Amino acid sequence: MDIAGSRIKLRLPLRVLNRSHSKILPGQVIKVSGQLISTPERRVVATLISSQDIEIISEAALFSQVLTNVRTSFKEKVSRFSDNAGALIPGMIIGDTSLQSIDFSNQMRRAGLSHLTAVSGANFAIVSSLVFFLFRRIIPTIVPRIIVTSLALSIFLLLVRPSPSVLRAGVMAAVILFARATGNMRHAVSSLAAAITLLVLLDPFQSLDPGFILSVLATSGLIFLSPILSQKFQRRIPESLAELIAVPCAATIMCTPYLLLLTGQISLLSILFNVMVSPLVAPITILGFISLITMPIDFLSSLALTTAHFLARWITVVASWSDNAPLLGMNIWFFFAIIFVGLFFKFRMSRTLQLAVFLIASTTLIHPMVSFPGKQWKIVQCDVGQGDALVINLGSGSGILFDSGPDPALLLNCLRKIGISKLPLVVLSHGHADHYFGASGLEEKITIGEIWSNGSSHVEEVLGKTPFTVKRGMKATISDISLEVLWPQTENANFTNLQGDGSAENNKSVVVLVTWNGVRILVTGDIEPEVQSLIARDYDLANVDILKVPHHGSRFQDSKFLQETSASIALISVGQGNSYGHPSPETLGSLESRGASTLRTDTSGPISVAWRFDDSASRYIFTTRTLRKEWWLVQWL
Repeated sequence: MDIAGSRIKLRLPLRVLNRSHSKILPGQVIKVSGQLISTPERRVVATLISSQDIEIISEAALFSQVLTNVRTSFKEKVSRFSDNAGALIPGMIIGDTSLQSIDFSNQMRRAGLSHLTAVSGANFAIVSSLVFFLFRRIIPTIVPRIIVTSLALSIFLLLVRPSPSVLRAGVMAAVILFARATGNMRHAVSSLAAAITLLVLLDPFQSLDPGFILSVLATSGLIFLSPILSQKFQRRIPESLAELIAVPCAATIMCTPYLLLLTGQISLLSILFNVMVSPLVAPITILGFISLITMPIDFLSSLALTTAHFLARWITVVASWSDNAPLLGMNIWFFFAIIFVGLFFKFRMSRTLQLAVFLIASTTLIHPMVSFPGKQWKIVQCDVGQGDALVINLGSGSGILFDSGPDPALLLNCLRKIGISKLPLVVLSHGHADHYFGASGLEEKITIGEIWSNGSSHVEEVLGKTPFTVKRGMKATISDISLEVLWPQTENANFTNLQGDGSAENNKSVVVLVTWNGVRILVTGDIEPEVQSLIARDYDLANVDILKVPHHGSRFQDSKFLQETSASIALISVGQGNSYGHPSPETLGSLESRGASTLRTDTSGPISVAWRFDDSASRYIFTTRTLRKEWWLVQWL
């Protein structure tokens, strides 16, 4: 990269966001320039936002190009089925989930079927078993056949693309196959331990990934618990049915405690749903794989794909039942108390073991990620790095989004974490990338209603459509929430002595006063002191309860504006280690002197705020990195 005239060569992972239609393949060498911003992601060092075309320096290897063409052709072939069943197939076969809507993903998650939305260890195991079976007559000796199967598995892994989750699935599939082939429990234990060690050494960040932990737990269940359950079930039911029930039961039993830890609730029918769809997983995978490899023979490929689609429709029907399926919410402390008592009576644990279990349960209890964002959350300030994204909860999976941050992946991750699948209103305050670029492609993943902006052409360019331009004085109502636009004004404002970054675009930010059953929330974009002063002069800002601090808490703030708002909670969305010096010590000190409880995403991560409408003076703050004494009120409010 070129910085201040000096060329610096670095080999570091970087996320590049670009709206051009350049087709980038793994293995290509590219050249791109843009704005480099910090990011809270652990896997990459920064995010580069670019609106310029990407220059391809050298092409990818021929093998990579062939695999990419196969992926693209298969996705186009499947896309003619414009339903959830069609969207499911490329996820199961090649790991491409781009056709799946967020509503469908949430349905699958609620049903306990989310492992079917993308390539998993089970899919790899099915494909490997198919190849192993097909070559048994051609290669009767088992060792060469295992080598050929491993080679086929490697090619399939490259076709799916070896992301951390795919690599994990492939390795876990190899462990399962090895355990089944040898039938030796000691070999299975050693293989699983070696696989976990290898994956963590290749990518240490996987140890913090819930998907990795669930994959290890599920694989452990299939290896160790499934055979035991199958034997017990065979005493009362046929062997084939026993195996069918044992597999999802084993995986569910192993994963449930951790899922409860993450979400605070479990589906009472997830095992039943898995039993109902599991007979179709192998046929769909095999038919989809056959369709993939026979694409040159269109008739055969289409026949296999149509049959797979017909079977996949049953999975989507079962997943749709999750909308009315009962969910069990459980106090995590009560859950671990049951485990503790059960283990005590089962094994008569020693005092040392009792103490260990007690400490683990206690640690889990106070860990703030147990129930974020809380059952009754009203506002979440997403952690999108050096940018802004604030969500107001409308209930039933709906919300109002104010700004979208710089990275679509970070925004979607936040929306999914807090259960938002519909956005009746999106407000993009102004045309700076850290406030609007995260909305790029958002409509493909989530249901969006109306979009407001200040008329910036940059926002329109990213969205691909013209948003509604709002002006000062406009009002709207959504459910119990009223919104009043305080800025920008109708006529153009000329500020002769701009402070702050000197940005006229900042001072065109859409400013909205949200009133919700007496609670007042002021969302401010990046307005500078000049506009802050005008808003404080023209509007009654007294008794603002929650303030989204302007411009990431920069040092350029109007003292009268902060004084009049007198917010009890101040939210600052800011990236770690940013080069702008945000938030400034002066602004933090000013907010503190006015009695505001100030929270920032760079130190607290995503921030959830809840309250009772019958006592609007009480606020309950909950974050993923800090723990407030009222956390239990947020969880069980």
